[in-house]
Amino acid sequence: MDHLNFERLKEHKQHGESMLPIALYAVTHYKIGPILPYHWHNELEFIYVSDGKAVFTINDEVLTVQTGECIFVNGGQIHSGFSKTTACTYFSVVFDTELLTHSFDACREYFDGIKMGKFKICTHFKSAYPSQKKVILKLKTIIEELTVKNIGYELVLKSELLSIFSILFRENLFTLRSENHESPLHSKKYHTLKKIMGYIYQNYDKKIKLTDISESVSFTPQYLCKFFKEMTDTSIASYINHYRIEAASTLLKISTLSITDIALECGFDNLSYFNRVFKKQMGCTPTVFRSKYMSFK
Repeated sequence: MDHLNFERLKEHKQHGESMLPIALYAVTHYKIGPILPYHWHNELEFIYVSDGKAVFTINDEVLTVQTGECIFVNGGQIHSGFSKTTACTYFSVVFDTELLTHSFDACREYFDGIKMGKFKICTHFKSAYPSQKKVILKLKTIIEELTVKNIGYELVLKSELLSIFSILFRENLFTLRSENHESPLHSKKYHTLKKIMGYIYQNYDKKIKLTDISESVSFTPQYLCKFFKEMTDTSIASYINHYRIEAASTLLKISTLSITDIALECGFDNLSYFNRVFKKQMGCTPTVFRSKYMSFK
């Protein structure tokens, strides 16, 4: 299923290009509900809400983000988003720190400190605070550069990103953690949750048995369901369906496969059930979804 690799998260998805590891994702939803499924990646990320109101969860931190505000997500953190308004648009900037530093660079210790949890960066930025507004303005410049891509935009991207991190440290938009503080990247419960999600990412295109997932993390099926519900506030069956529909919606946009074939590719062996689940999550049938997307191209 190589053509689906782009949809699988973490190490299965490359953000940007090898020579310029940064990518911009613009997402618009017209329905109250999930706008970003639980997932994680090794890269750092800024998310800017340009319209609407959304609630983002980063590990166990819950943030209500208004229009004109942004959040920061560290590498390895599990995060998700839920729209509180019928119209919600956000821009996600995902980048590898290799874009900004390397092994023999004096800046390396700052980014290593961020990724390993030594520096806890501010997660929610609001324009009401001058120092945080500086970060938001820089991020908006990055979004514009990634959208237009005028000559020399690569230079601007590195410059603006480095400027953001200099602001974070000079304006004290971080806290220094003690050496014995447990990094969120190494938290046992999140490590287990990542293993569960990883199993789903690897096998969503075929039949998934609850016993197979539970065995992969040495849980009983009953405890697996309880654990997943407590960690994500959703059932594991609902999460699998949600992930499959996300994959299906992408295939509807980029492929010429029939809807039946897309359903099968994404782990649904019953077309009517696929249509029903798709409409419930996306607000329309797969056929209407594809025609709407094609009309906007």
